[in-house]
Amino acid sequence: MHRKVVSGLLAAAVLLGCTGIAVAAEEARPLYVQTIAKYRAPVLDDVGGREYKFLIDPAKMKGKPEDAFKDVWKKVNAAAVKNGFAMTEKDKSPFKLELATKEYLDTAEQALFKAGYQIRVTNKFVDGKPDTSVAVNVKCVKEDARLAMAAPLAVKGGSKVKIEAEGNVGIGPGGQLREYVEKGLTFTVGVDELGKMNLADFGKFVPELMTLGLPADAAFVGKKAYTYRVKPGAVVLPGTDPCGVSMEAFAEKEGGTPYLYDFSYGYGDLYFYDIAQVHAAGEQFLLKVLHGDLAAIAMPESEKWGGSKVRKVWNRPIVVSAGPAGPVVDPLDQLYGLPSQPAYIKHYEATRDGKVLINPYLQVATKEFPAILDVKMAPFNWVIDLEGRVTIIPEAAHPLGRTYEKGFFRPEDQSTRKPGTRENFGHVSSLAGGPGRISGEILYDKESKSYTVNNKSGRYSKHNKDRTPQQLVNAANLVRQVVDPAGVAWGPVMYLLEYAPADIREEQMKNPNLAYDDEKKKSRPHVVVMQGAVSTLKADPPIAAAPVVVAEAPKADKPAAAPAAPAEPAKPKKAKAAHNDDPS
Repeated sequence: MHRKVVSGLLAAAVLLGCTGIAVAAEEARPLYVQTIAKYRAPVLDDVGGREYKFLIDPAKMKGKPEDAFKDVWKKVNAAAVKNGFAMTEKDKSPFKLELATKEYLDTAEQALFKAGYQIRVTNKFVDGKPDTSVAVNVKCVKEDARLAMAAPLAVKGGSKVKIEAEGNVGIGPGGQLREYVEKGLTFTVGVDELGKMNLADFGKFVPELMTLGLPADAAFVGKKAYTYRVKPGAVVLPGTDPCGVSMEAFAEKEGGTPYLYDFSYGYGDLYFYDIAQVHAAGEQFLLKVLHGDLAAIAMPESEKWGGSKVRKVWNRPIVVSAGPAGPVVDPLDQLYGLPSQPAYIKHYEATRDGKVLINPYLQVATKEFPAILDVKMAPFNWVIDLEGRVTIIPEAAHPLGRTYEKGFFRPEDQSTRKPGTRENFGHVSSLAGGPGRISGEILYDKESKSYTVNNKSGRYSKHNKDRTPQQLVNAANLVRQVVDPAGVAWGPVMYLLEYAPADIREEQMKNPNLAYDDEKKKSRPHVVVMQGAVSTLKADPPIAAAPVVVAEAPKADKPAAAPAAPAEPAKPKKAKAAHNDDPS
């Protein structure tokens, strides 16, 4: 009945042109319903749960932090019972204090935050003293969850590596529930391993940070807090295990009076799209118990921070646009470039009625159904389609193509083809001639026994004003996530300047890392934008298909440069919510 009412209001808003009614109907829906409607599966498949956050007025806290925590716990319990919720308390030492320091890092201009990333360094106290190792947390937090979830977030070095993603819910402007999705990476290193605490010092552990367009020597400033934390028990929500509660206080110095308190709870290891009952109860606890009955102890102007301590610490209030909504921007455009029609279609690629034939070996790669590469069928063409998926095809012979016994000159890349060269399926045959985003090749290098990736595509990359090195990095990261090279290592990713926009080509020609296939002839200038890595993806064996091509697949062209030795990446783990393990 509720859905029918909402649908009716939305329909009326369209018919009457009444934007206010439509907005009211949208806000009337539970937040989790709005989130799922905005991000259809599989966008949030790796988001295992949520954390709910409530900031508390330190002026309302009496006595030492441990006394304040007990008082808040007592008030929350009473309000929970009043609203029909249950809570559990630990049998042993429910209010045992955990001491630590937390330092949030960014440039003085907050350039890291503007790029959608956050860095936090946590040093826990052991026997009353700071530990010799620290936990480094790097998060990708963007306005659109699709951009955050696309972040590769891999680590080189360190220990106790953990990759997870979760939704974060708090009270935002107007007293409305507000949610953002973050993807985070946490690892442990020695205190002395972080160096001077600039971008390069963290980039050596998380290479992704070096692709954000910031200078390697960008200096970080820190917002450091001494923290008190207790985990006294849990909130009982239907459909999941009791949800762990954390209460934390920030002080400017060790033993100082806290200037910030918070109460948070959460759940994880669940499928985000299939736990409506859990989401609904979690939201109601925040609205009725904390924001409702306990509104008197809420931090003044807490709606500016949406429950986020890091926003408060860095003075990053939530900005709400007062003007009319701008044009809808597809985050895939930023990740992989604007979709465009192919620059051309060759005469043999289409039938007489204009239909572009699809390559019979086409694979559309996803996490659920990864594509599988066979060295014998290399080279491969790849294209990012309208939906942000990777399409993979081998350069198999086209049934309508010709074989050139004497070879021929290919104008699109100014190359001379050997005798016996045939006309193959090209990039357009993976999209039936439709629009695509950035694209290129996957080549097998026999010498290094690895696959290299580039942006060589005369159809979707060359002469296109919107094809950047970062988009190639994003695409290559996606390729590595959804394409199984069947035991072959990934080599470097090369941005070929011949297939770059004119302004980027001019800029990259000054790059100190510029390289050539032949240094003397200055042939095929390129820049390595991503180093090699060993794939850990294991897909199911492919189902054998009956061959439909008329000749063998060609041998791979020599890659632009000898690949660097593949680096051993950290073994990825299934992303899941932190189960209130990171109340920031």
